Amino acid sequence: MIGTLSNIFRHPIKSIGAEAISSASLTEGRALPLDRVWGVLHEGSKIEAHAGRTDWARKMNFLVGVSAPDLMAVTHETLENQFCLRHPAKPEICFNPETPEGQAEFLAWISDLWPEHRPRPTVLAKAKDQPLTDQSTPVLSLIGTASLREVSEACGCDLDMRRFRANLWVSNWAPMYEQTLIGQRLRMGEAELEVVEPVGRCRAPDGNPATGERDQDLLKLLKDQYGHTNLGVFVRVTKSGEIATGSTIEVI
Repeated sequence: MIGTLSNIFRHPIKSIGAEAISSASLTEGRALPLDRVWGVLHEGSKIEAHAGRTDWARKMNFLVGVSAPDLMAVTHETLENQFCLRHPAKPEICFNPETPEGQAEFLAWISDLWPEHRPRPTVLAKAKDQPLTDQSTPVLSLIGTASLREVSEACGCDLDMRRFRANLWVSNWAPMYEQTLIGQRLRMGEAELEVVEPVGRCRAPDGNPATGERDQDLLKLLKDQYGHTNLGVFVRVTKSGEIATGSTIEVI
């Protein structure tokens, strides 16, 4: 079944801000460039940042959308050495994440989007090597647009694809077709990827990217509809190459 790459998203700061891009250069054994390269530590983190850098760690050490649905409504734009963030309830902020001044400005901006009863944000840290994804190995996430439509129909609402924080969206596949491809390889543009495993969902997608409010119970919906709580798959880059929206995707 031939698919088409319809959308590419990266999330430079873990759980804070989705950014749509039109193309990317994939490298064998690496994640999507600039995806989850930064993360925000908090007072309860079990790790520390040294010279502004941190090793990969479990998501409980960072600000995450499952704990704060308001974070789901942040959008991101990368402009040279600046990150520009927007939220429906806040003024836009543009800052340099590499400078102490920029980091302080960002932490002040994000503080009221993080629940008061949770440990306070402390440091905007950059990954030393492995991106700060929820997985300890470099992967990308992929979902078929038909799968999203089917889940939307099941809940009787139009679910925004940004809820699911996927990197790659594929059109022209049957609903849940990607779930049948575990262990198989895909050719996507000039790159090749191996489908590794399903994406098991948490409550983060319950947050509405338009409002920042938790307005769904998608774990229950997925369980009732499919008997599990998976949506999408993780893929590993096995051959470097360029991809772009409109690229053809085929199983090889």
